[in-house]
Amino acid sequence: MERAHFIGIDLTSSPSKPTACVALDEGLNLSWFDSFHGDAQIIEAIERCRPGIVAIDAPLGLPKGLCCLEESCSCQVLLPLKGRICERELSRRGIPCYYTTKRSIIKNMVYRAISLKNEIDARGYQVIEVYPYATKVALFGPSIPSKSKPAGIAFLRERLAALMPQLIPHLPRFNHDLCDALLAAYTGYLYARGEVEVIGDLGEGAICIPAPKDVPFP
Repeated sequence: MERAHFIGIDLTSSPSKPTACVALDEGLNLSWFDSFHGDAQIIEAIERCRPGIVAIDAPLGLPKGLCCLEESCSCQVLLPLKGRICERELSRRGIPCYYTTKRSIIKNMVYRAISLKNEIDARGYQVIEVYPYATKVALFGPSIPSKSKPAGIAFLRERLAALMPQLIPHLPRFNHDLCDALLAAYTGYLYARGEVEVIGDLGEGAICIPAPKDVPFP
C-alpha cells in the first residue's frame, strides 16, 4: 500500500457493509483504493499510509447539548432547532442532507463515525468531515443526476476525469461509493490548500466543502 497524503472515507453504517476508501498523493495521483469492513481495517490502512488528512463522509459530532442520540436519554439540544448548524446551513442553501437528531435514520453511522474519528485523532492524524454531495454541488453545479443510476455514474466519472485527468485509467472501475470516497479525498486536498469553506460550529462538527474563490478560509 503506497504512501498517501489524503484519504477519503465513504463510511457505511455497519462493518458488515463495505466502506469505500480512496487515497491520493500530493499531486492528486491515485495511491490506492479499496473497500474495508471493520474499523480495524480502516485504521490499519491509515497507519500504513500515514496521511496528512483523513476526510470522512459522515457526521463527526452531535448537536450541542446531546450526549447521545437515544430517545430514552434525558439529554436535550441547547437550541430548539433541528440538527447541527452545518446541516441547517446546507439546507438553507438548497443542499439536502440527513439531520443529526435522536430520530435520525443514520444513528448507527453517526456513532460509528464519531468512534472512528476519535480513534484516528488519538493516533495523531487530522480528520475533517466532508459531504460529497455538497462537494459535487460546489464543483459541478446543482443539476446532478442520481448517482444510483448509470447516467449518474457516467456524469461523475466524466466530471472527475476533467478534474483529475491523471485518474482517467482508473475511473471505469469506480462505482458511486468509490466516486464519493474520491470526492472526499479531493476535498481533503482542497482543505490542505485553504480552498474550502468550513460550514458550522467545530464544537458539534463542521462540514468542509469547496469554497467559492471569494470566500476566505478561516
